[in-house]
Amino acid sequence: MGTGSAPTSPPAIAVTDLRKAYGGIHALTGVDLAIESGHVHAVVGENGAGKSTLMKILAGAVRPDGGEVRIAGEAVHLASPADARRRGVGIVYQELSLFPERSILANLFPDRQPTRFGLVDTAEMRRRAAPILARIGLSADPDTLAGDLGVGERQLVELSRLLIERPGVLILDEPNSALNERETQRLFAILRELSADGITVIYVSHRLEEV
Repeated sequence: MGTGSAPTSPPAIAVTDLRKAYGGIHALTGVDLAIESGHVHAVVGENGAGKSTLMKILAGAVRPDGGEVRIAGEAVHLASPADARRRGVGIVYQELSLFPERSILANLFPDRQPTRFGLVDTAEMRRRAAPILARIGLSADPDTLAGDLGVGERQLVELSRLLIERPGVLILDEPNSALNERETQRLFAILRELSADGITVIYVSHRLEEV
């Protein structure tokens, strides 16, 4: 009875010959990249190197001019961020997108509030949000306005909003540009926990010391 090697799973995300230009400026030229599942991967480069453009393509926010994107081995054409999220890819941008005049809880469900009898089901929102907020370590009251939070707390809300959707791939684009040392170390600890649970993390930075 012969023995063979165990089949290997395809990369969580793979891109081949990816290209993107804005006018006469080439942001990406022939990019090849494979992201192994269940690990933290750092994408490092100086400002203007095309890191954010690449991540926006993976998150469905920008269409490439050419090349191929594969998610879990399947070639995809991501038409929008919602399309990417349906395929398990979420992103936290450097520029936070919370609604400052709305509560933490409302920001966690910006366009997908659960309903009951035609009304927003706040109790269900709290039930679903509680374990995520506890895991992230955000102690602020869910009714607190996002605009009253510090930068580090707002970023945790952004991260929590994605985790509620249970992504398989989590992209963080320059996440700690406005964080202090304590908040940065807290973020790193969270990312290690997520990776241990099988979530693939792509961490974008231009700071080698973070890697």
